[in-house]
Amino acid sequence: MAAVQTVPRMLAEAPLQSRTAEVCLAAVQKDGAALQWVPEELKTPELCAEAMKCSGEALNFVPDALKTAETCLAAVRWNGWALNYVPEALKTPEMCLEAVRQTGRALRYVPEELRTEELCLEAVRTYGEAVRDVPAKLKTADLCMEAVRQNGIALWCVPDELKTPEICLAAVRQNVAAFVSVPWSMEDYVKAMLNKEKEAQTASRQTAGEAPA
Repeated sequence: MAAVQTVPRMLAEAPLQSRTAEVCLAAVQKDGAALQWVPEELKTPELCAEAMKCSGEALNFVPDALKTAETCLAAVRWNGWALNYVPEALKTPEMCLEAVRQTGRALRYVPEELRTEELCLEAVRTYGEAVRDVPAKLKTADLCMEAVRQNGIALWCVPDELKTPEICLAAVRQNVAAFVSVPWSMEDYVKAMLNKEKEAQTASRQTAGEAPA
């Protein structure tokens, strides 16, 4: 049991007779994905819940009979990535919203018909690059601005027609590496604005340094 607690994946090599409820519980509490090596007859609602608390991936190894709307919602609340393993028929607006609040990466697993403006906005606020999974009709300048403010690199996911000077500037402010995704026609503007801001910051520091104590 001590070995399994230290390295949960050793459960895969343990003889079946050694995979007791106690040993399996210790394994999934350390690594939820170890649920895949738990004998089916030991996969109780309680043990599966412990596994999902540790890893959203564990939902992939929960028996279908135990995958209810309630257990799946609990799983995504613990780990938004678990939405990947939720049966399509069980995905609700509430569940999908919980998932993207945990991680915007989960947006790719949200059914198209459930990708609302509110949900997509929540997604890009936690993971800017989720903007690539936003339906075209919902990609607005405001949403793209939120995305690049969270992560400037997300600029590469912004459609060219929505790459305004303001969005490009915000992206490069957040991460200078985003400059490679700035359209050439806006490069001079972005450079000029960044230089202007830098000069203003320098002047402000100098003024502060000259002010009497």
